[in-house]
Amino acid sequence: MFSLNSLIRSATGKAAGCRKSFRSLSNTRPELQEASSVSVGNMVRGPERLDSRWTKGVPDYMKDIYTWAYVNPTNVRLLDHQFVVDAILFFNARVLERCVLDNLAVGSHVIQVGHTHGHLCPDAAKKVGPTGRFSVVDITPIQVEHAKVKLQEFPWTTVRAGDASDFSSVLPEGETPYDTTYAFMLLHEIPDKMKYEVVDNMLKSVKKGGTVVWVEYHGPPYWYNPTRYFMPFIFRWLEPFALRMWESEIESFANAELKKQFTWTKEVYGGNLYQVVIAKHNGA
Repeated sequence: MFSLNSLIRSATGKAAGCRKSFRSLSNTRPELQEASSVSVGNMVRGPERLDSRWTKGVPDYMKDIYTWAYVNPTNVRLLDHQFVVDAILFFNARVLERCVLDNLAVGSHVIQVGHTHGHLCPDAAKKVGPTGRFSVVDITPIQVEHAKVKLQEFPWTTVRAGDASDFSSVLPEGETPYDTTYAFMLLHEIPDKMKYEVVDNMLKSVKKGGTVVWVEYHGPPYWYNPTRYFMPFIFRWLEPFALRMWESEIESFANAELKKQFTWTKEVYGGNLYQVVIAKHNGA
């Protein structure tokens, strides 16, 4: 009998075979190794050879899986546009971004954990405004560079390189806690161990009464949503850590004692494919 679990198992096998086939093909056909940086082959062949300045400090899992999307500067220039984000998120991006912006107050102290392609970063900086402070932290050099370019006209902003699984990267020594900390489509791209670390660090970074916002995949999508049937293949092929978001609540990644300090709410969007989770510090 057909089931979503059988589909996922099938996706696992087919995706592994797809990777193996592309690697074999690239070994026997040298011209594929010289293909465009945006070719499908490039997406599945594995880490590309880049100048060391683009890979410095980038963890192995990112170089192995996400070079094509977040590390290769040529690809990043092509992908860092709002219409690309809209397409990748099946035209749910604007409403999901609005959920973030609605939780930012003028004059507040805010950090975005992980740079995002598209307009969210500058839109958030505009919302905070010159009476506030807005920061972005990202682990990849090219993403840091792109964030700096986007925010160069906003002097109340700061961009720094850092690993969000390290608390000092989220809230550096001497920095006052934030009013709002948020991450947009980040958790599904990091290994499970890091999910726990990043969630805890985000929770610890806000002041009493502060807010933490996550926009993430959710699922499985409702039965009438076609993404229910093909997203497992996409995840297994390009987003190997993402299916965990179909299996676990974001608050389950939080330390038990830390979690009690917050009130948690969740809303779903896009036929249950996306979620917006808000943790509001109880202020005690």
